[in-house]
Amino acid sequence: MSRVVAVVGGGVSGLAAARVLAGAPPASLELRDGPAHQEGGPDFEVVLLESDDRFGGKILSREFRGRSVDFGPDNFLTRNPSANELCDQLGIGDDLVAPATSSASVVARGRLHPLPPGLILGLPPDLVALARSRIVSGRGLARAALDLLALGAPISASSLGLSPEETAIGRASGGAVVASDTGPEWSAASILVSRLGRELVERLVDPLLGGINAGGLDQLSLVVVAPQVARALVGHRSVTRALRLLARRTPKPSASTGAKIRPFFLGMRGGLGRIVEALVADLQDRGVQLQTGAEVRALRRAKNGYELETANGTIVADGVVLAAPGYVAARLLVESAPVAAAELGSIPHSSVALVTLAWPSGAMSLPQGSGFLVPRCEGRIITGCTFLSAKWPHAASAGEVVVRASTGRYGDERPLSMSDEELVEAVLGELRELTGTSVPPLASLVRRWPRAFPQYLPGHRRKIERARVALGELPALELAGPSLGGIGIPACLTTGERAAVEVRDRLSR
Repeated sequence: MSRVVAVVGGGVSGLAAARVLAGAPPASLELRDGPAHQEGGPDFEVVLLESDDRFGGKILSREFRGRSVDFGPDNFLTRNPSANELCDQLGIGDDLVAPATSSASVVARGRLHPLPPGLILGLPPDLVALARSRIVSGRGLARAALDLLALGAPISASSLGLSPEETAIGRASGGAVVASDTGPEWSAASILVSRLGRELVERLVDPLLGGINAGGLDQLSLVVVAPQVARALVGHRSVTRALRLLARRTPKPSASTGAKIRPFFLGMRGGLGRIVEALVADLQDRGVQLQTGAEVRALRRAKNGYELETANGTIVADGVVLAAPGYVAARLLVESAPVAAAELGSIPHSSVALVTLAWPSGAMSLPQGSGFLVPRCEGRIITGCTFLSAKWPHAASAGEVVVRASTGRYGDERPLSMSDEELVEAVLGELRELTGTSVPPLASLVRRWPRAFPQYLPGHRRKIERARVALGELPALELAGPSLGGIGIPACLTTGERAAVEVRDRLSR
């Protein structure tokens, strides 16, 4: 008799978990090429439970002005190749496209300034390029240049939230061995401001790195939001020098070797929602039971597994993958794993709202590039703006310009108190100031994402580790999703597949 595994949550993490449990090869390289991948694994009956009326979570493509537009993420990073591989496995890899433009700007003192080249997640290894951008003042530039003197103590692993065993990159690049490497983890801003100065961090690093996570660097863990950078800083006195070493170590494809240059970002013709559609079709072909409108109201231990009480009835399962948001997982685990529930329930979340607008081409003169970022210190309601028709020409009808403005971040809940009409007017007012357009848009659409972004506070990795240790006492139950750390599609995909492999292996013992 087949064993039953229930996957709670139908975002990309849950969809990926269900697919691996149903016998598909993992898309994540570390799982696909390692001992975790077992051809012809155990026969599971997989049930995917989603409380919403659709699958995909924050991946959502809908028609706007006659074209398919993304109302959630519109691209993914390719550094983790799992999303590329998944699209190839699903037969839609040929429809992946690179942005038509990748340059962007940032608002500084009320004006748009192009971002300097060579940034590493908003951090500038080239101070000359930074000076030419005029994003920071002469005083701010001078303060950042002091970092080159390497006057401070070496950056310790513990201040970054790393264990001593995770410091190999910093050591290999000339980082010092820190005699005492214990203590609390610092916020990303605390680490960077002490080396580069507040102005540079607030006006350049925070809008990019903080904006990606809908938060602020003063309340984010650097090792979670920028793990490669965090590891590279260990043992160094100068952030700028450590970044230069990191840039040199990053492999660059050479035309002479015939290596293919992979774009940093990729999107999908017709929108990323096509990935969800292909995943759902694949799961249907594999016999996975797909249920929408199936909120899990309770999760209880049963004699040989678990009972899941849903809106559609009770499901008895041998194993469970919890790919729901942390606050949902916390509610379901409060009786069977109270320690894990407390840890997951303490993860704060931020809400965002996206405003998509369209104009006739002649009525909207956009700056060069794919959009702009807005530092928190500017005090604006817009946190960033994507020129969708410039970045993805397929997203706009001929003769039209389509723009998407992001609003809301951790600590700024102004969009929550506004109606859709009020939010659109506020966004239009700021766009008039920054771009000069005064023509009313042809159309507007507001998409709200409540509690959409988990906030990775300092100590987040330790919090998740404590939750996992507590869950180790439960049979065949694993966590997945962005609450673990990492909000991008590849990161979420990998957590779902890893959880599926763990549950599969535990049920196979």
